[in-house]
Amino acid sequence: MTASIISIIRRAIIPSEVAADGRYTYPGTYGIYQLPYESSSPTRFHQGNHPVRLQELEREFGACTLLFLFESKEDAQILTAVLNGREI
Repeated sequence: MTASIISIIRRAIIPSEVAADGRYTYPGTYGIYQLPYESSSPTRFHQGNHPVRLQELEREFGACTLLFLFESKEDAQILTAVLNGREI
């Protein structure tokens, strides 16, 4: 992994450090989620507002796993692209 990707991963926060505030968390967070191997999605890793995106993916695919949680949407977008094998 490149140094910049490692620095992004180091900025991930622990889910217990945030509290639910209605449909979202406070402070606002963005999760990276991994779908099961047998899912029908063309991409295995997804990102979005936590926990709303988690619930959407669970409804659509039956299950998913929270891998990382960030306060920065940009960090989540970059790392998701890398995990999916796309160039940044």
